[in-house]
Amino acid sequence: MLSDAAPYMVKTGQSLAVFYPNLIHVTCVAHMFNRIAERVREMYPDVNKLISNIKKVFLKSPYHVQVYKEILPDTPLPPEPVLTRWGTWLEAAIFNCDNFPGLKKVIEELSGQNSPSQSILKCKTVFDLETVENDLIFIKTHFLVLVTSIKRWASGCRSAVQ
Repeated sequence: MLSDAAPYMVKTGQSLAVFYPNLIHVTCVAHMFNRIAERVREMYPDVNKLISNIKKVFLKSPYHVQVYKEILPDTPLPPEPVLTRWGTWLEAAIFNCDNFPGLKKVIEELSGQNSPSQSILKCKTVFDLETVENDLIFIKTHFLVLVTSIKRWASGCRSAVQ
């Protein structure tokens, strides 16, 4: 039986073992990698705040997207992480690390406008913290491998189930 290591799955495996004495419970490695990625997100609340607010800044504002494309014409828009999609938060953190100066410049430009949104102000506050860029570099350096591993193992888990 291939599953995550959630307590209800372990209990289910124990119940099924009565009917299937040769049943072996194997924890999916992709689930383990996802749990590590979730823990990384919890360990860096400032980076998490930055990522969620950057998503809000560009999500439903064509004007903000236009300003972004004027300042960073060859850079794609920041990814929109979805917590239920494994590894997308780490992908967003890596994107923010790679494009930190440009994103900071865009946010500074948007915060200089008349009555900027709360998400822009929150981004500006987080960008002004000294530790955020170092945290992003640390995340990219140490957890980039998780993104590729999650994708590789998740596709293997899906094919094993099918």
